[in-house]
Amino acid sequence: MNFARNITLAACCLLAGACGKSRPVATARSKPMEPPCYWVWHRSNALKPAELENLRRAGTKTLYWQAVECGWKDGKWDAVRIAAPMAEIEGVAVIPVYRIKPETDFLGSPDAVESFARLFTNWADGGKFTGLQLDFDCPDRLLDRYGKFLRELGQGIAPVKISITALASWPRHPEFAQLAGSVSAMAPMFYDLQADKPEDVLKSRFQPMADLKSRALIESWSACPVPWLAGLPNFERISVFNLNGSLSGHLRGWTHDDLFFKEGMKPTALGEGITSYETRAFTSLAGTPVSAGSRIVYRTPDQEALAKLSQVADEAGAAGVIYFVLPGPGIQAAFSAGHLACKSSPQLELILHENGSVVLKNGGPADLPANPAEGAWTLVLESETAGIFRSGAPGNFARVTVPGGLPAELATQVVLHFSKLAGGESIASGPVVADAKRVLWSVPGITARAVAAGTK
Repeated sequence: MNFARNITLAACCLLAGACGKSRPVATARSKPMEPPCYWVWHRSNALKPAELENLRRAGTKTLYWQAVECGWKDGKWDAVRIAAPMAEIEGVAVIPVYRIKPETDFLGSPDAVESFARLFTNWADGGKFTGLQLDFDCPDRLLDRYGKFLRELGQGIAPVKISITALASWPRHPEFAQLAGSVSAMAPMFYDLQADKPEDVLKSRFQPMADLKSRALIESWSACPVPWLAGLPNFERISVFNLNGSLSGHLRGWTHDDLFFKEGMKPTALGEGITSYETRAFTSLAGTPVSAGSRIVYRTPDQEALAKLSQVADEAGAAGVIYFVLPGPGIQAAFSAGHLACKSSPQLELILHENGSVVLKNGGPADLPANPAEGAWTLVLESETAGIFRSGAPGNFARVTVPGGLPAELATQVVLHFSKLAGGESIASGPVVADAKRVLWSVPGITARAVAAGTK
């Protein structure tokens, strides 16, 4: 999935719609939108039971799983297998996705279709798949050739049905109807539509992950003659910008704790899921050097914006919404599948263990999402008298602090800090409580003070 599609919205709205050709006739949706489905990216291991349970609670029926990344080189396909063939997973269909690198030479080769079909057959290794999705950012000028390639490939691997990812602007292209007729379904991606301009960066203006300005593009897909899924963002990003506003790069391998609890990094909330940090001295983040004066920007999809874009897609006739990406190893997804499918609040519970450790559990489907603007979340433990707490390791929490800098043994309050807590997950500390019977707890902004649950 390309993270830099950089199509300006203005250009998309002015694409060749006045070319004299008739608009394609949309296929009317006869039932409500499907439950959300997901792209699974850069993952080779199977889903864990807790992940499957989360998907079941969300009603998800289909996953589009990256299987192969390939490119046309020296007259043949050069392929890297990302994941082995996976059959249906307990009621969830798995559609393999082949990511094709941006090179376009294969569209002019007479051997590309047959060798691609062979590539797919060899990968499937006798497995039965109902569908195959191709992820290729085809230049507009070559959509006719891409459509021809897809039609011939569909014949070569029948009865497997082919679907494709799509650029948001394609419905305004004169070859769109012919391209759509080459596949069974399409998945346009309504994110990463614009790059951050240096002049905007210097004014603290950044492109949001879920951009309401993409509404017109979503509405243009109402003319799509085949079923389509609206691709919406469910990933987080940390970008580093230079002093002149140019992009230095997007960080990889980062964690929320890396950023939210970095000393000397003061967050500034800019709205729309964007938080900015200024570096006043040379530092490093997730192993990446960051120069003094650089600007670090954390972005996550705004929940209200996601909900509005999903509603626009529904009104435009989308068969459903597909989110990039499903949470998994190495992927900083914004929300769990259960969270995106529900409208409830987190259900937090504190459990005290006999050894003095505490476990904060989120028993509901809704997440307690990342909260960078407030310096992340805090679990506050309180007692009426000193001697109730003891010095201990944070465990899976980011850190433990004591107001006033007192030793925990002399304090009446201990604070544990954490970044987020997804629905169905829990987080545990080291031994920090000496007398579990006399502890009150709260997560400010979420829960009121309450007596801690009994020991376990």
